[in-house]
Amino acid sequence: MIFSGSSYSFRPLFLLFLIVLSLSCSREEFLFHKISSSRSGIHFNNQIIENDSINQLDVENIYNGGGVGIGDFNNDGLPDIFFSGNLVSCKLYLNRGKFRFRDITDEAQVNGEGRWCRGVAVVDINSDGWQDIYICATLRKKPEERINMLYVNQGLNKNSTPVFK
Repeated sequence: MIFSGSSYSFRPLFLLFLIVLSLSCSREEFLFHKISSSRSGIHFNNQIIENDSINQLDVENIYNGGGVGIGDFNNDGLPDIFFSGNLVSCKLYLNRGKFRFRDITDEAQVNGEGRWCRGVAVVDINSDGWQDIYICATLRKKPEERINMLYVNQGLNKNSTPVFK
């Protein structure tokens, strides 16, 4: 017998504890839920494919990745998402509500210009009420391919899409 002598009075409490524990473990309440890319509309994969010039041996921090910037780029009250890409184009997704997004990268003119984009900051740099995007470029051997980029939000075009310069 596990409980003997003076500790016998703890048996009901221990049994109650086990019952409560088993009931609490059987409920499935999640703080987060997976949302598929087919539902959200976000299709971004910052995949790095190694080759003779781009690999872990020659480029030590190749897998440091890119960045994610959240801002309301069209001033509709919903947080939009900007992903910086390394070997892939940067992407800007406008939030349409209920975790559904639309890729506006080409229309907004914020694809990263083929640079290795490692980080992003969202800021209203000129205090005009429109969120701008600052991107850190790195890794390339030519200095002109490592120049950081500032995309200044020009407001909405006729399609209610923010356009950057």
